[in-house]
Formats: sequence, structure tokens, C-alpha cells
Amino acid sequence: MLKREHKVSYISSEAIFAIPAMKRSRVVFAVIFCICLMISDVKFETSSTLRLVSHEILKPISLVIDFPGYVADITSSFISARVTLDKRVKTLEEENLKLKATNQLAKKLAIDLERINTLWSSSNLNKESFKISKKNLLSSNIFQPLLVLDIERDHDIKINNSVISEKGLVGRISNVGISTAEVFLIQDIRSSIPVVSGTSSIHSTLKGFGLERTGQLSYVKKTSKFYIGEKIFTSGLGGIFPQNILVGEIISIDDPADSEFLRIEIDFSQTPINQDFFLIYKHE
Repeated sequence: MLKREHKVSYISSEAIFAIPAMKRSRVVFAVIFCICLMISDVKFETSSTLRLVSHEILKPISLVIDFPGYVADITSSFISARVTLDKRVKTLEEENLKLKATNQLAKKLAIDLERINTLWSSSNLNKESFKISKKNLLSSNIFQPLLVLDIERDHDIKINNSVISEKGLVGRISNVGISTAEVFLIQDIRSSIPVVSGTSSIHSTLKGFGLERTGQLSYVKKTSKFYIGEKIFTSGLGGIFPQNILVGEIISIDDPADSEFLRIEIDFSQTPINQDFFLIYKHE
């Protein structure tokens, strides 16, 4: 049979593949080569050198292979740190807002306390007859505004008790409930207060014309001597309001030709819009 020739089975006529045996010279050469490698490794540590060289050759390859994983870890750590930092920043911002709100509340309370102390120190009325009350509601009706105050449940407040702020007269109690009281404001168009001027000591009646509007003195004869900038106080007539409570200031004096009375406008000394605390005076 020729070299690498296939045998043919006479039974099935199928090809039978055969691998020729290795030559003896090759076997001897392989054995001698292996022995040389072992002797070289024992004497010169060839395997260690080859291992080191292979490590140096494969190291860049391993770095290239590990680089995507390293980048992924760095990116994940950066994103995680960023998320944590954002949460921390949001927490600090919320705490900062809370501190600002607390400071604003403290400032507001300090201002209210200062106003109350000013009222206590400047008033010549009986301090035992005062009750401090906080604003509950102020209606939006300009011409007939209604102020509602919080009061204690065991109060002894009565209708027509005067309501005063540190700037002057506010109004009088018109209705009393269990824990609230309604105030009839001096700016109400139905309001009519007996007053007296501070310089000329002329008596008159002050009428309201609505919230944040000026009032007017009624039936003032043209012979009366009023002055712009003159203070107007309660006269105490009628027994409702105490005497000498500041009400407002004269801002204009007109002499209309078609009337026998002067037209005198009064700027009210206070408004309940920007006021939170009031004093209820139990006038006996």
C-alpha cells in the first residue's frame, strides 16, 4: 500500500482512514529535546525566565482586558458619590430653609413683643384693664371691615370695650363669642367717634370712609381753627372710648364754597392690616 493510501473494506466498500505511525527519529528527537529542557531548567532556571518574560508580555494584554472593568468601576463610584453628594446638598438646603424660617419667626415675635412693650409703656390707662389679643381674621370688605380677635375662654370682655394698638385707637368690641371677639373698626363707614384736636382743643365727630381711606371731621364750622399736622384724640364723650387715645392726624383742610362747614380729612394713625396683636381695654 502506498504512503497515506486509504484502505478499502471489501465488505462495505467504505473508506477507512488510517494515521501513519510517528517515525522513530522524531520520537528520539522529542525525548532528547525534553531532557535538554529539564537540564536547562534545573541549571539555569529557564522556566522562571520564560515565565517572567511571558508575564511581561501578557501584562499589557491583561491591562487592556481589565481596562473596561476599571472604567466601569470608576464611573459607578463617581455616579454613586455624585448621588450621595446631591442628597447631602438637598438635606443641607432643607435645613437652611428651616433655619431661615425659624429666624424670620423669631424676628417677627421680637417685633410684636417690642410693639406691645411700647404700648404698655406709652399708655396712661390702667394697665390692669388691658387684655392682649391676637388677630384671627380681617374681612376683605373695604367699607365695612370686620376684625376678629382670639380671646381666652374664661374672659370677662364685654361689648363696646375699646381695642387699641401701639399706634392708637383701632375700634370697639361689637360681638363676643366663646373664644373670639368681633371688632367694629373706626374706618367703618358706619363709624362716628367723638374726637378733640390736640392743639386747638376743638371737639368734633370723626366719620370713617373705609379701610385704607381717610376719615373726615363732621360739621366743623368755618370759624374753627384747625391746623394741618394737628393730632386728633378721643374726647371721651359718649362713655365708649377712653379719653386722649390717638386717632389720627389732619392732612388736609378745604373751604368749599357750597357748604357752611370745613372739609377736614384725617389720616388714621393705625390700620389692622399689618398688625397682629392688639389690646382690649375694659373701660369702666
